[in-house]
Amino acid sequence: MNRRGFTLIELLLAVGLSALMVGVVMGTYLGIRKGVRESLVRHEAEVEGELIIRRLGWDLESAYLGNPEIPDRFHFQGRISGAPWQTTYLSFASAAAGEEGRETPGIGDLGRITYRLIPSEAHKKAYLLYRDLAPLITGTPVTKELVSDRIASLRIAFVGKNGRYYREWDSMSQQWRDQLPRLIQLELTIRDTQGQRYTFRLSVRPMQDWME
Repeated sequence: MNRRGFTLIELLLAVGLSALMVGVVMGTYLGIRKGVRESLVRHEAEVEGELIIRRLGWDLESAYLGNPEIPDRFHFQGRISGAPWQTTYLSFASAAAGEEGRETPGIGDLGRITYRLIPSEAHKKAYLLYRDLAPLITGTPVTKELVSDRIASLRIAFVGKNGRYYREWDSMSQQWRDQLPRLIQLELTIRDTQGQRYTFRLSVRPMQDWME
């Protein structure tokens, strides 16, 4: 009969301390989980952006103008529309259309590569980036690939022989007749699933006479 139980105050205090500890643990867990999720989202966007700009660079490094008597197949064209410096169309013949890693590309590796930037219907501040590949071999079908659906901007600057920068380039025009840019500077910005932006830059020098 001398044994005594818990008082109501002691019971409430124990419950309160337990709830406090659970809250602290859950807060820490949720914070870690959120940090990991944000880190994964950031990593995914960074990897995607790096792969896209490297692929663009590889295609442009292998740009080719040869045989000017067939300008519709071998011309180089990049143009903008809409927002300042927003490149929406880039089309050129390139040896990158063939098998990657080949030390000496041949005429069979040539293809017309076209990048198209189209406003996204799902997201107002994003663009769809397509890469169309049309091998120059007659009868070969064109392949159209969606490279990314979360491009925020694609800006390309072309540098001519005079060292000046240009927003657009057309090797069929009188100004740059049968000429490739000496240097091409790329700036790509993509959005992650949470709306954060990541910008990637790359400078490319086209190998203008790789078949010689």
